[in-house]
Amino acid sequence: MYRTILVCLDNSERAGAILRTALAIAERQGAHLVGLHVVQDVVVSIPTEVSLEYIDQARQAAQSEADAIGEVFKTATAGASVSTEWRREEPMAGDADTVWTRNALVADLVVVGQAAGGADVPLTDLLIETGRPVLFVPYAGEYAQVGKRPLVAWNGSRESAGAVFDALPLLKDASLVRVLCIDPDKAGAKAGLAPADDMALALARHDIRAEAARSHSGEISVGDEVLAQLVDHGHDLLVMGCYGHSRLREMLFGGVTRHILQHMTVPVLMSR
Repeated sequence: MYRTILVCLDNSERAGAILRTALAIAERQGAHLVGLHVVQDVVVSIPTEVSLEYIDQARQAAQSEADAIGEVFKTATAGASVSTEWRREEPMAGDADTVWTRNALVADLVVVGQAAGGADVPLTDLLIETGRPVLFVPYAGEYAQVGKRPLVAWNGSRESAGAVFDALPLLKDASLVRVLCIDPDKAGAKAGLAPADDMALALARHDIRAEAARSHSGEISVGDEVLAQLVDHGHDLLVMGCYGHSRLREMLFGGVTRHILQHMTVPVLMSR
């Protein structure tokens, strides 16, 4: 079970939808929900050759945005059946990354929104680097129900195994989990070491109904095949490992991971 869920809110436009997803999970899990907004340091984020008046206006705008997000959190969590906590932090110049990391490290699950037009790469990379499972909520749509029909993107790697076990609290509520290996004949030795069938059996021992599945990408990319599977089988959650190495991992996450982060149509739980 998740006991602490951190929801990262960096803009007011999608805060309500992201919160509703996080709160629904928290209430199913009986988890404490922490909302976090880090007030933007306008001195760091704007050009140096601007007037003091412009800087003052930018600071006021950042404070107004933080106030708006705080109100959204207060409204969304009013009457919640679990404990909630609002954190608004205003770090010194250049310390925003430290604040996000410090809060994420002590959470069982981190929930964050996909930026309009694709993933917010700096924040995405930062959260992934904490080693905590991160649930990305698409920038369009409502996702109050997450995890009834999950899809696991499986390739037999350490990262994909870690993501599955990090997702167990969500998977336990599923009616059926599909463990999908795409192009198994091309997946290499890793998939052979731990076939999708073995992971499906491992999930069954947790009293989770699961089945192994295989598909072939053919003329399309693996990322597009994953997205197609989500639609064709009515999945409401994707669980996958995050691949690549070090900061700005593999020039921002490598092909499949980057493609999913940019084009996700359902919430995606990633882990590394």
